[in-house]
Amino acid sequence: MYAWAKQTACLRRLGARTGRHFAARLGLSGMRQRGLQTQSPLDACQATKEEDVSLRDIFDLPTQTTLGSRWFHQGQPTGLLMESRFVSPKLLCKSGKEAVAEAEALVQKVLNAETPEERRMIIKCLDQLSDSLCRVMDVAELVRQVHPDSSWQNAADEVYSGMFSYMNQLNTHVGLYRKLVEVMDDHEISRMFSPVEHEVAMSFRRDFERSGIHLPKDAHAQFVDLSSDIQEASRGFLKSQSLPPPSNRTVAVPVDHLRALPSQVTMHILQSSSTRKRADGTAVVDLVPDDYAAHYILRDCADDATREAVYRAWQYGSTTAVDTLETLLEQRRALSHRVGFESFGHMALEDKMAKSPSHVDEFLRGLATQAQPRWNSTINTLQQIQAKTRPGQQQMFPWDRDFWMSKQQMDKGALPSLHSYFSLGRVVLGLSRVFKNLYGVELRAASPQPGEIWHPEVRKLEVVDEDGRPLGLIYCDVFARSSKAHVGAAHFTARCARRIDDDIEVSAASAPHSSQTVVERDGQRFQLPVVVLICDFPVPAEGSPSLLSWSNVETIFHEMGHAMHSMLGQNGFHNVAGTRCPVDFVELPSILMEHFARSPHVLSLFASHYKTGAPLPLELVTKHAERRREHAALDLHAQLFMSALDQRYHSPVLDPSGTGAKGWSTRSLIELHNDPMFSEGPGASFFGHVSDTQWQSRFTHLIGYGASYYSYLFDRVLAGQIWDRVFHGDQPQQLQVAGNPLSRRAGERFKTEVLRWGGGRDPWQCLAAVLDNGNMRHGEIDAVAQGSKSAMRIVGSWKLPDI
Repeated sequence: MYAWAKQTACLRRLGARTGRHFAARLGLSGMRQRGLQTQSPLDACQATKEEDVSLRDIFDLPTQTTLGSRWFHQGQPTGLLMESRFVSPKLLCKSGKEAVAEAEALVQKVLNAETPEERRMIIKCLDQLSDSLCRVMDVAELVRQVHPDSSWQNAADEVYSGMFSYMNQLNTHVGLYRKLVEVMDDHEISRMFSPVEHEVAMSFRRDFERSGIHLPKDAHAQFVDLSSDIQEASRGFLKSQSLPPPSNRTVAVPVDHLRALPSQVTMHILQSSSTRKRADGTAVVDLVPDDYAAHYILRDCADDATREAVYRAWQYGSTTAVDTLETLLEQRRALSHRVGFESFGHMALEDKMAKSPSHVDEFLRGLATQAQPRWNSTINTLQQIQAKTRPGQQQMFPWDRDFWMSKQQMDKGALPSLHSYFSLGRVVLGLSRVFKNLYGVELRAASPQPGEIWHPEVRKLEVVDEDGRPLGLIYCDVFARSSKAHVGAAHFTARCARRIDDDIEVSAASAPHSSQTVVERDGQRFQLPVVVLICDFPVPAEGSPSLLSWSNVETIFHEMGHAMHSMLGQNGFHNVAGTRCPVDFVELPSILMEHFARSPHVLSLFASHYKTGAPLPLELVTKHAERRREHAALDLHAQLFMSALDQRYHSPVLDPSGTGAKGWSTRSLIELHNDPMFSEGPGASFFGHVSDTQWQSRFTHLIGYGASYYSYLFDRVLAGQIWDRVFHGDQPQQLQVAGNPLSRRAGERFKTEVLRWGGGRDPWQCLAAVLDNGNMRHGEIDAVAQGSKSAMRIVGSWKLPDI
């Protein structure tokens, strides 16, 4: 399903889900050593305002006294997210049926459009139709993931399933497609489209055609059947991840080899595995390695043979998963052939910034050329550490990586934790100050009405401009709890911004708009965006705020970057509002916010000890930043490899041997390991394939990011360029020395050229416009604006991010 419900309704943090986090370059060298200690965070922004205190306290006060719990159970419920039709599970089910009825009425409006005026409104009508469905379906998806009440979850499942089936029907509605094509091909009408409206029309047309709508009847029926098979295979692959490891992959681990592990990990292994004694009296544990045990054994166990045995058993993978994956990839290729594409990669990338697999390859190879010296240098350093402990042992293998990385850090000693300087409330307050400096936008604490939130720990924020006018709502469900699905950090769009005063009137009852979620601007009425941020931060202890790690701080800055894209990307149309843009562009605003989370000047706005108020010492930030960068090149190698493997698995030729025999995904994996992009230098054995392992059986990102896994790396490079050229390059010289990126001029430029467009403008044009500050090489801006293969080559040559 494409046209009616974009996957960007829920954005999960791709980099965080890989299990590796990328440290960024702080650029601290030009800042005076007393930088962060010159003033307290409250003094920095004269934070004596009542709203600042309130914003901080709704996150930092003990849970039972916060605004959420105070209003959670009292009074007549107003409905989830201020929607009166979401008061109960029964009404949620009813709202799904009403949304379908409204959509059907809009379908008839499109089909019956005959006059020029009626045909001129077809794009608007389709966009309104999409919004009417998504306003229910996206909330149902949210409820399925976070609501603690099973009756709500069951109702949401019912709503989602029914609406999913209906939207599949819309994707195959020939009448709608023909009306859309007629209007787009009618020059007298299409010439009146605004640039944003043209993007909306193009997005609907592309999505229809990727659904095989233009195929002959029999071919289309085969396309639909194949699409269903792909959905089933995708579910099967994900389900295979929860299968227990095969019992024949048991490793006999001497109990003595567990002594270096954390005590709770050792206890977990001993309690979940059988223990016996060998003939020589050695006590061993018969371990079937899971992710948890393998992680700590590979990091902390000094015995090479034990690490190797555990690694091989852990990475052996599931043959069932591999078989299912290969079936899925073969079906995707067959589907792409049905609609005239050379491969699934060609089909998936058609409407992305990359445009084609060859362009992605150009980018990845350009990045790898820069990265090879850096990861080779890192490996050389680890080998030197190994040589001091193990003279004569020169080669390093994949099971050695985490152990020697950990030893390198242990030898340098542990650094003091930063947690005490990052209470959640102060971090959110810091975000509000950043947004005010950059965009003239503030976050304000708001009191939820009865029934508006689904758990008492949910916090409600209003987003307002400098004149106090509302821009949207953000609900923060950021504390860990057992009733939440394990989605990690995520941004849910519950409602997109959209102009509504020119809506098409239909006979079916339209969903009501609360007066608190509608705003008037220049005589026009707009539906305000509503987003929900999901995290798994530690629940605050009694009498103490929730204290975050630096990585947690980056996570909430990242998710707030998505939220601000939704708040400011208001272009009048639902289908291209906010984060509803190409998948290889959507992470740009959020990754850019991670750079702000690492800026010493930004940290000085809020980072202070939650008990004493003492500011975060700059030298401690510097040490942590240097420590995190030590192995960043190895993480980059992993991301590059997975991106390249994803492209290979969605290329025209799947099996490098040409036999088509089972196991081709492993043969393709081995071939990629031997590619000069990854095999040159001292890392050949360090990164090489290990025989009798099937790492691809665990590559679950192939489901949601098929042929587009490169996107996160791509947007990291783009964000790094914008950070350097706009938020640092735009500063007067004296501010560059102080490292202050909070320029209103730079913020307005990014908002004007990127954020406000959402998906309503070619992202290459957005990128070229925001970077065009006169400092780029001759012709580079023009090439970037074109978005051709040379543009991908240019991006691949830009300075490496974060290492």
